[in-house]
Amino acid sequence: MMRPRPIPSLPVPLLLLLALACNATLSGCGRSQAAPGGPPPKATVSVALPESSMVQATLDYTGRIEPSQRVEVRSRVSGYLQQIAFRDGQQVKAGDALFVIDPRPFAAARDRARAGLAQANARSKLATAQFERSSRLQQTGAASTEELERARGELEGAQAAVMLSQAELRSAELELSFTTMRAPIAGTVSDRRVDVGNYVAGGAAQSGVLTTIVAHSPVRAMVDLSEADFQRLRQQSRLPSKVQLALDGGGPAQDASVDFVDNEISARSGTVRLRASLANADRAIMPGSFARVRIPVGPAQERLLVPDAAILSDQNKKMVFVVDAAGKVVPRKLELGGLRGDKQIVLSGLGPHDKVIVSGAAKVRPGDQVLVAAPRASGA
Repeated sequence: MMRPRPIPSLPVPLLLLLALACNATLSGCGRSQAAPGGPPPKATVSVALPESSMVQATLDYTGRIEPSQRVEVRSRVSGYLQQIAFRDGQQVKAGDALFVIDPRPFAAARDRARAGLAQANARSKLATAQFERSSRLQQTGAASTEELERARGELEGAQAAVMLSQAELRSAELELSFTTMRAPIAGTVSDRRVDVGNYVAGGAAQSGVLTTIVAHSPVRAMVDLSEADFQRLRQQSRLPSKVQLALDGGGPAQDASVDFVDNEISARSGTVRLRASLANADRAIMPGSFARVRIPVGPAQERLLVPDAAILSDQNKKMVFVVDAAGKVVPRKLELGGLRGDKQIVLSGLGPHDKVIVSGAAKVRPGDQVLVAAPRASGA
């Protein structure tokens, strides 16, 4: 069996040299992997120049759409409902029949009133003849003045009875006409709130709502202006005659005519009501919906616009980051004038040549050095 050959031993000085060389090599490797001391790398941001455009300053509010007319249909007389003459949701014209209450009791009351009037007319004729005869007899001395006065009194009483009977007949005929309830306005009728055969109580105090009718053309947008905005509008030569109205659900904005501004500021809310009317001929806008109402303030002016995504919030203040000539991030506090599409209108705080950071603002802080991508127009 062969024995392993022994490894020759190295001299001690050579071992020390090898250890030092290895240590130097390892130290050099460690320094090459560690980041050298110095500033962190610069962040890269995208910038855009503000867009210049003629802009109309506006006051933006949320308004409620209301119909130009709304009627609650109630019965004026009491009775059993005999007929419903419409379909739920139907378009009706003024004068169309809606409900019919059993007219027979009212027709009987009218006939009694007619009979009473005929009786009163007969008594009036008799009283007239008696008065004429007493008048002739009194002239010849065959009748006393007292008898003439008695005949005159009976005639006047009979004439008053005729007038009373005529009024009772008109009232009976009026109540008979009320048994057919007709649409007082043109519009869309709601659903019925009572069915045929039910007893309907008449009179404004106790009668219930049988249905409602609303007029869809025109419609009106009601807005509550703050006192400050109202005073701002009053500083113009005249109040605006047109506003823009857009539904919350989308669709193009439409022009509406201002037809009413309230005559006082509400003590409860500190607001002033403004109303704008829209023709709504196609009945596309439903009463009760919300709409965005844009009220113009003053003439159009040239303004700067920046992307809405570039706007930052600092508590209740609005700002953007810009890059100055030295490549540093500088904050600019802005006064904004509202949205125009996807851009914010800048009233003050920004110049036309400022490079606004539109991408990467979350990665930087004021005073940071940044790498800037080539500036582009914000509308590009």
